[in-house]
Amino acid sequence: MDNLKNYIPFDWNSLEDKSAWLEPCEESYYYARKWKREGRKSILDLGCGLGRHSLLFASQGFRVTAADISDDALSFLKKQCRETGAEIACRKADMRSLPFADDAFDCVFAMHSAGHADTAGMRSIIGEIRRVLKPEGSVFLTLCSKDTWTFAESGLPRLDENTVVKNDGPEQGVPHFFADSSNIMELFEDFELIKVRHIDDCYDERSRKDGKWRNQKHYFIEAVIHKKANIPDYSDIIGKTVDCVIDRPLGSTHPRHGSLVYPVNYGYVKGIMGGDGAEQDVYILGEDTPLDSFKGKVIAVYHRLNDNEDKWIVAGEGKTFTEKEILEKTEFQEKFFDDVLYMK
Repeated sequence: MDNLKNYIPFDWNSLEDKSAWLEPCEESYYYARKWKREGRKSILDLGCGLGRHSLLFASQGFRVTAADISDDALSFLKKQCRETGAEIACRKADMRSLPFADDAFDCVFAMHSAGHADTAGMRSIIGEIRRVLKPEGSVFLTLCSKDTWTFAESGLPRLDENTVVKNDGPEQGVPHFFADSSNIMELFEDFELIKVRHIDDCYDERSRKDGKWRNQKHYFIEAVIHKKANIPDYSDIIGKTVDCVIDRPLGSTHPRHGSLVYPVNYGYVKGIMGGDGAEQDVYILGEDTPLDSFKGKVIAVYHRLNDNEDKWIVAGEGKTFTEKEILEKTEFQEKFFDDVLYMK
């Protein structure tokens, strides 16, 4: 991974005309229909860019998580969501180490994005796609072909036998992995390949400008993962007595989102680290006044799928809540996530 220590995201601000990156590709319409017909509900738009496909999938009724390493791209998409009312979870993410739970998504869509890595990084990306897909989950992604002019003839610097680095334009410094059939078979050895197409875009905007045809070939890949579900075990957590620090007491507002008011006390367990690298967050139920600390038992765990942290539900001795009651009391915040509630 050392080859990517100076990885540079796509420079969206350098584009005067973003129109080509706002129009969904043809394949997104096809997979929206196909995946809906198959009963799939959640989609990870991996390397979402400005969100053209995320917005399309959201408009078709999917629960969409948009992931990208570019802050500028995610800011643009969040603005689009505010203007259109689209409900899309936007997450900053390195494709080689995704901040999502195992078995989180029915589908992964990665149009001209997953191949921004060297060979080792590409293996990590496919491994992460495998991990976050649910059993029988589906992935569509594209990879650059080694038959492309950029790889075969351009003379661009290479990181390894499969990877070149662009040296100009908005992708300056961005690595590009190029594949052939043997690379695809190796990368997808754990998947069932449904369809692999070798597409030749022989004429594009650059060709019109300089009069030279430089073919751009891509592999369009559809695959399904057959695997066993990874069911989390919270038997050592539920029933545990914990000391909590309340940093967002009942009635307080979210530090970044002023419209979000906490209807319960919310805090963390000091000294126990959560999946996001910070101390473990907790909801305190059954207390009607603002608190600054609390000692109680973990009665349930929210296992977030499209995030990298769980939430513990804590209540005082002898207090119990039904699943419906827990869902209602935490819905103010958990409605923004895909999650599963685990109780004894």
